[in-house]
Amino acid sequence: MERTGSLRAIRVDVNMTFTSQLDEMLVALRQTQSRLLAPMDHQQLLLPEDPEIFVEDVLGYVMDEWRQDLLKEGHVLEEVTSWKDPVSHYPRFELRLRGGAMVDLLFAGVYPESLHLHISRSMASKMQFSDAHAVEVPLLVSNDPNALLYSIVGGLRDFVRR
Repeated sequence: MERTGSLRAIRVDVNMTFTSQLDEMLVALRQTQSRLLAPMDHQQLLLPEDPEIFVEDVLGYVMDEWRQDLLKEGHVLEEVTSWKDPVSHYPRFELRLRGGAMVDLLFAGVYPESLHLHISRSMASKMQFSDAHAVEVPLLVSNDPNALLYSIVGGLRDFVRR
């Protein structure tokens, strides 16, 4: 199955390269970013003390919006609800790309000091991650969804360009 959403045709199947998988994610993420560009409410600059509020209000909002754009491209993003990290409270997602390839997306870090997005090919065990085919993107911890989206897009774009 071929898709021509960017300047070059990309073969989308289970055997696609990890970089091509990241490029597929970027197509939908750019759509999300262009839709969500909105002025920041400067009354909400302070981060909440409760990490669950940040995860639900900012991170959850960004992922829900990205999920909609991924679905338009034929990909399915689902939160792994069995995953709970009591230290960071950050979620984990599985992305099923059109054609069957699976990618894990794990948000990690120590709230509110750090936030990283670890993206790797899925493993048979849901509790394992592939370091051989992985990228870690440092993200901004901010109440501004645009800042979070910008850091995800920028980090993935840098990796895909290598």
